[in-house]
Amino acid sequence: RDPLSRAACAGLGRVCRLLLRGCRVHAAEMERGVASAAAERAQAVDYGLRIAAQEQVGLAYAGWDRLLTRVALPAWRMGRWPSRLDVGVVAALTELSRRDRLAEGFASRLGERPACDLLEEPGAMDEAVSLLTARLFHGGPETGPDWSPVDWDEYPEEVVDRTWRTDAARLHRVLDTLGVRRAADGAAPGTEGPTLARVLDHLTTDTTTPADDHRDAPFPEAAPTAPAARVDPETDPHPVATGPAHTEDDDDLAGTTTRGAALAAGLSAQLAREETAAQPTGAGAAATPSAAVGPDAALWDDRALPLLPLQPPRTGREILTAHITAMVCCAAMDTAGAAPGLDWLDGPSLLFDGARAADLAPSVLSLVESGDPGPLRAWMTDLGIRPEKPVRLV
Repeated sequence: RDPLSRAACAGLGRVCRLLLRGCRVHAAEMERGVASAAAERAQAVDYGLRIAAQEQVGLAYAGWDRLLTRVALPAWRMGRWPSRLDVGVVAALTELSRRDRLAEGFASRLGERPACDLLEEPGAMDEAVSLLTARLFHGGPETGPDWSPVDWDEYPEEVVDRTWRTDAARLHRVLDTLGVRRAADGAAPGTEGPTLARVLDHLTTDTTTPADDHRDAPFPEAAPTAPAARVDPETDPHPVATGPAHTEDDDDLAGTTTRGAALAAGLSAQLAREETAAQPTGAGAAATPSAAVGPDAALWDDRALPLLPLQPPRTGREILTAHITAMVCCAAMDTAGAAPGLDWLDGPSLLFDGARAADLAPSVLSLVESGDPGPLRAWMTDLGIRPEKPVRLV
């Protein structure tokens, strides 16, 4: 902004603060009065109807929360923002009314004429609100080469497929860093590419030697009487990376295996490096050195975005689980004919013949927490997924 605009904005900010301070007490009294009057009027409503209405309000909130955290957030992380959030929440509440009997009234009310019909350009308003929502809850610039809108029809291919393949590629890069060989000795020709079998073999715990599985520590500790042996990736297809004896995710990774904890730590570090490298292209880099500095600058500077983060940072266990799930989905798409899909309440979904695949999450958790690939291998066998086949990455 030019100096004149900054001065005008600073003056307007001071006036707004004075007005807000002046009406603070009156606004609080008005809020209490409205709440008291509403409570008195609610007493005249039948108790059963009142409870049902409260539950429906809670379900509506849950629908919005699911749409933002399960559907919109993965797109925002990819640099894409859904441009029709109002349409999305209607679909989410309609799906909620189909699944939950307490939300049966949603579908009929959503079928009535919406209030947005009173707007001259409801589509443009929906797009503006969607962009504002993305910036408030996630951050990001108004425009940019790495920040573009996406329609719901394009969501499965542009967001779900890209997210899974990006996570799978990151998973294999970290395995390369840990020195895990791409193919074990005696593997069939043509399996040197990124395969799901590589991940499964690395995370599988040898149950014949339980004493060697130190699940209480995220990294193996060297014996005090002898130095740790150097691991050669050419002779050991599944080396275990060493690291510090204590990290911030110790409590979260205490229930995982040693290799799983090491892989989770590597993925967390890789994600942190990628976010740091991408930070200059975000909203924080929009400010110029000539920007106003002072208490009034915070009112107009978008470097503080996001103002309302939706979720706390993901833990190491969550990151590892998400990356393994992504790798499984990539293998399913490339070897079993599965397709990426969108569930309005649960977000990215794996589809087989148009139906959503079930029971994947418990199988992945079994591998992450105990190093047991049995449930996951059985799940893949039933669906015809070939873990030894290379997959396509981004």
